[in-house]
Amino acid sequence: MDFTPLYEAVADFSRRRGVWAELWGEASQGLSLERRDRRPYALESWKETSLAVRVVRKGKVGLSYTTRSEPEAVQEAAERAYEAALLAEEETGLPEGVDLPEMPSFPLLAFPQPEELEADLLFAEEAALAVSAEVHRLERTRLSCEEETFFIFQSQGVVAAFSRPLWSFLITLVARRGEEERTGWEWREAVHREELSLKDLARGAAEKATALLGARKIPSRRLPVLFPPESAVALLETLAPSFCGDEVAKGRSRLAGRLGQKVFSPRLVLVDDGLYPSGLETRPFDDEGAPQKRTVLVDQGVVSSFLYDRLWGRRTGKTSTGNARRPSFKGPPRIAPTNLYLEPGEKTPEELREGRPVFEVREMLGWHTADPVSGDFSVGVSGLLYEVQGVRPLSGMALSGNLFELLARVEAVGRDLTFYGGLGAPSLLIPALDLSGA
Repeated sequence: MDFTPLYEAVADFSRRRGVWAELWGEASQGLSLERRDRRPYALESWKETSLAVRVVRKGKVGLSYTTRSEPEAVQEAAERAYEAALLAEEETGLPEGVDLPEMPSFPLLAFPQPEELEADLLFAEEAALAVSAEVHRLERTRLSCEEETFFIFQSQGVVAAFSRPLWSFLITLVARRGEEERTGWEWREAVHREELSLKDLARGAAEKATALLGARKIPSRRLPVLFPPESAVALLETLAPSFCGDEVAKGRSRLAGRLGQKVFSPRLVLVDDGLYPSGLETRPFDDEGAPQKRTVLVDQGVVSSFLYDRLWGRRTGKTSTGNARRPSFKGPPRIAPTNLYLEPGEKTPEELREGRPVFEVREMLGWHTADPVSGDFSVGVSGLLYEVQGVRPLSGMALSGNLFELLARVEAVGRDLTFYGGLGAPSLLIPALDLSGA
């Protein structure tokens, strides 16, 4: 798509009204195939563009948007943004021109035929069924591919565009033994198709479900607890707002006033990297046109930085870390992580479980109720208890505590860094937690 006519429409409006103006947009086209209960369910294709115009007049900002990619529609959105700026109360500054990091370009995506997507899904389904005869039902499989382009034009600032492909795979299934059923799933996104091993993901979902068949409660015990990547990512998702500069400045982060202090385990290094190779949130610029970069938030347990957009960077005497993201094209940018991950350690999951009984968390029920400010949580858990005599599936157990205290006690970190969307984590071993049961 040629964005030049859209850029020219905003430039013309800016000159005519004598204001700073910005056009931000996201264009995507894609194809997806979904199967349910081993039958074709939905074939979808799409091509869409979302545009947002920001206008700054006498320090006041206005925003409008459109899904029509014609210059006339952009001009109309700019006029609405101008009118909104007349009524705005919050002031903002104008961005300065910046140099963006150079990034490798991706070749244009060669979209597969629907038959190819279906063949891949059939292959994945057969892999899941081959794990065990107890795999009772394949609820849903979905494979999609799309090409996304992000672009920005500022009347005084950056003019840039960045495109990348995106592949996504999802499988959910049910394992059954007698009247008992357990659900397993896997979901992964990747920039390159070869990074999605459908066979391994499908087998992983089946193994998750079958492993918990026959799970029971046990009396309460104090045990080492292992959070594998999919569980550790949930911890990280709750932790992330504590590093947003606006939350820190407003006192809504437990880390406010803790910069330079040792808060977490010395084995933890937390990084937000907007330039991470093949990262789902990797781009040369954020949604304000600031260059994305690598920011170390926790260095061997010490809080070393926070995340900022231009607004809160200016308010707190910092500079933007390239972390402005739009929750939707209908709203202004807000501070958010890009590719946020814990650096991996050196041990395999098997090595983390050696030498003593260890409970591995496979499911956390109610984690969404964890308090992101205080860090307090109380959740139901299911998982596997590894003992010398074998492995026992457990369910109906409970864990409670505080997220910050838990992450301060991490004893070892696995080398199995795994990304789910823009969040990545390896396995984390906590030396002892109270596991409540019958």
